[in-house]
Amino acid sequence: MPPMTVDTHQQNVPEAARPPRAANPLYDPAPGLERPLRPGPVPDPEVFTGRVGDTVRALDPTTEADPVGILVNLLSAGGAVIGPGPFLWIGNDRHPALIWALTVGATSVGRKGAASNTVRRLLKAAVPEFIATQTPSGLSSGEGLIEAVRDPATDPKTGKTTTAGVEDKRLWVVESEYGVTMARARREGSSLGGILRQAWNGEDLGVMNREALHATAPHIALIGHISPRELRAKMQDAELAGGTYNRFLPVFVHRNLLLPDGTGAPEELIEELAVEWRTALADARRTGEVQLTDQAAELWRSQVYPELSGQEDDDGPLAEFTARAAPYAKRTAMVYALIDHTDRIREDHLRAAWALTRYARVSAAHILGAAANSTGDPALDKLMAAVKAAGPGGLTQSQVQVMFKRLSAPQRGELTARLCELPGYAAAQVPNGGRHQTVYLYAPD
Repeated sequence: MPPMTVDTHQQNVPEAARPPRAANPLYDPAPGLERPLRPGPVPDPEVFTGRVGDTVRALDPTTEADPVGILVNLLSAGGAVIGPGPFLWIGNDRHPALIWALTVGATSVGRKGAASNTVRRLLKAAVPEFIATQTPSGLSSGEGLIEAVRDPATDPKTGKTTTAGVEDKRLWVVESEYGVTMARARREGSSLGGILRQAWNGEDLGVMNREALHATAPHIALIGHISPRELRAKMQDAELAGGTYNRFLPVFVHRNLLLPDGTGAPEELIEELAVEWRTALADARRTGEVQLTDQAAELWRSQVYPELSGQEDDDGPLAEFTARAAPYAKRTAMVYALIDHTDRIREDHLRAAWALTRYARVSAAHILGAAANSTGDPALDKLMAAVKAAGPGGLTQSQVQVMFKRLSAPQRGELTARLCELPGYAAAQVPNGGRHQTVYLYAPD
């Protein structure tokens, strides 16, 4: 395989030069664009990095779909088209370029289908054969999913092939009614949940009661659409603990523009983007192992992994739903990198993936109704709970340092600064043996 070219479109940006994580231009009012009130979280601007981010920005004025909805559809579909060639190691686990996302928004204003259809239109121009043959829907059973990527079946007596196998085992599955899929997976005797877990891992697929039904080296990406109310109604702790749903990035989506006379993206824009994506995806398919640059590896070790690997006392539906945040950050960073024509995950790719996994956790908190008690950031949630539990005397800076000893002093400073921005929380200087110490207090109105 020839070496991949490195796209210099997005070079590493020193932390001090980065803009503050505040307003996201894709969600701010702009001349000529009417944006409705957003009733939920907004993603960090860093998620819109590289070619994926440029594509979202180019398509945004042409659709009412949420930009972050378009983003996760691009990452998921792009990973599906790229196929099983590229991979990265996380421990002893081989991770493929597979991104599964659950886009969650109200039926009338979520524009979940608009996001998927926008990406489908782009990829129909870029890779028409894939869209024509590798994009099924209607997950009804584990056996049905295996059938779509099956190996050849042979007669055990004669050794002759009785059923032809599927040569191209890449799929991008878009389930517009994922609540129906959830209900099917809950039925007694259903193999769907177990098969989905195998598929996310990139493992060979099979069921114990159908020895002849087998699929070797499948590559299946999945996007599910569901409303918040339906998700909360159908989700049970037992399902969460089973591990199926923490294989999805939960992404809150909402209509981002009002386009009563919208006619979609101009054909010339679609063709221009399609040329770029066709080349990027074709090059990525020839890639093997993907690794982090030295700068990205240091960022992973010092900041990303400590934040996303969770705490020993994390518990409850929110923790279960986002339990795979750390491996997902690396998977997603790999797809960002591949679409940027490189087999090295740079710092900007990792920061984008980190921001997306943070948004997924905030989305889960909002969707599951935990927003009042959770920010979606496990470290900040832990600090909030500790300050509340400390009572009127507050939590001292020394106690914060002990609680978060894995974080650096600047990271702890950022964490406590974010705490003091929340309603009811404040920092105070109190006497302590002739000196003053910082104490963090909670005093709700």
